[in-house]
Amino acid sequence: MIVLSKRESLSEYDKVIEALFLKKFDEAHNSDVIELDFFKDELTDIANTMNIIIKNVPDVIYTYRTRGEMPESVLQKGNWIIKPKGKGNYSFIKTRRPAFIPIQEGLAPIEISNSLPEIVEKYIAGDEQGLLSAIRYNRLVDIFTEITCFHLQSHIRTTIEGEGQIEIDDLYVGIDHDGNEYILPLEAKSQDSRDQLGWIQVTNLVKYSHQYFPRLKCRPICVKPIDRNTVYLIEFEDKTDYDEIGIREIRLYHLTRTQ
Repeated sequence: MIVLSKRESLSEYDKVIEALFLKKFDEAHNSDVIELDFFKDELTDIANTMNIIIKNVPDVIYTYRTRGEMPESVLQKGNWIIKPKGKGNYSFIKTRRPAFIPIQEGLAPIEISNSLPEIVEKYIAGDEQGLLSAIRYNRLVDIFTEITCFHLQSHIRTTIEGEGQIEIDDLYVGIDHDGNEYILPLEAKSQDSRDQLGWIQVTNLVKYSHQYFPRLKCRPICVKPIDRNTVYLIEFEDKTDYDEIGIREIRLYHLTRTQ
């Protein structure tokens, strides 16, 4: 039996994902279940039975992977995330901690002289790719990690075992003073407060690195701006378990112009 939330504030996405989750949870007949498989087409079927038109079904999944928590009725049954499992296949996975990563507040910003060329700054986009360009020109990855880093590739769309298709926003390689080499995959978020960092996204950076660069130590990094010139850089551990991976370092940088 499906018992839907009575909250009037539920969005259409909330109503559809809630109905699908509770249907799967009810069918499992086990309150200790930790994984519930579903197909993308099931979201469409659920929406149709509720007379809800969803024009972009993948955006429903993306919303709960990167932008917002599950409806309250789902969270009452634990911390649940959505994990890809191949083309059109997904699972609700129960985790030991909430899906999204809290960012430490109250950090004193480290001032960096802005090396972004003025003509680039004049026309740069205000999205994640624009942010990554500013980070590259200012060599913030080098400054943050304290190793020499070189940009390798941007906007990588690929697949990893057990996860299906993923995207890597930016990729660096680095070398320290002892000659040790590193791979540094970056996940970038926008200034929008709804655009959040998720543990599973970070572990996907590590899984990608292990699969494609097995000889290099992975130093996964996420970037989250407060505004156009103020950005958090967060480095995580080289671990693939989203219940175990932790934050190694977090710093807040503020790009300034010399008057």
